[in-house]
Amino acid sequence: MWDFMVANAQALSVIASFGTMLIWLFYAHLLYQAFKRQRQARLLINQAWGQGVNSVAIVSNMSHEPVYIQCVMLSFCLHDGRKFRTAVTDFDDAEPWNGRNNPDDVTRQGPLGPASHMNFGTFRSLILRSAQHHGLTVHEADPMEDIGLRDFKITVICNYGPSGKTIGVQRAFLLYGQHNKKLKPTSLDNRRLESRMAQRKLKRWLSEEM
Repeated sequence: MWDFMVANAQALSVIASFGTMLIWLFYAHLLYQAFKRQRQARLLINQAWGQGVNSVAIVSNMSHEPVYIQCVMLSFCLHDGRKFRTAVTDFDDAEPWNGRNNPDDVTRQGPLGPASHMNFGTFRSLILRSAQHHGLTVHEADPMEDIGLRDFKITVICNYGPSGKTIGVQRAFLLYGQHNKKLKPTSLDNRRLESRMAQRKLKRWLSEEM
């Protein structure tokens, strides 16, 4: 064995160097992936306090850096196929800021720190406001059944990181049960809107709301 190693020392040295390089490349890849995950924004839109229409929409920032929420959009589809979209960033019952109101009581816009969450209010209130904005006949007690709501999506548009990159996070919800009294997410995960096409759409939505 020793004679073989001496006779092939140069070849074995090359192989050992190549193997060492592969190991370092593997660890460099792991470090890069960990760094990339830390730099990515991770927002979660969840349903809390039950499964009914009065359950609450919660957005949580699981990123390593704060995010600035610019806009909250609600898109919904009716059973007859009609689709609507409304910005629900500001609270509908908010009064102009006069020094007595806290910004958190007026708008859903603003910074959200790491490991923090924001209460968007009940799904019923969000859909009620959106339906009224589009002139749909709706009663406050049961807006979902009044307008024939089938499903809806909540999209959070925010800026993240030192570059202020615009990103979007979206989650869809489906109504079910007797008289559509319950709702649930259509998927386990939130949808990240990061492609170039999605970026153009988000910027178009923001420009429409300016």
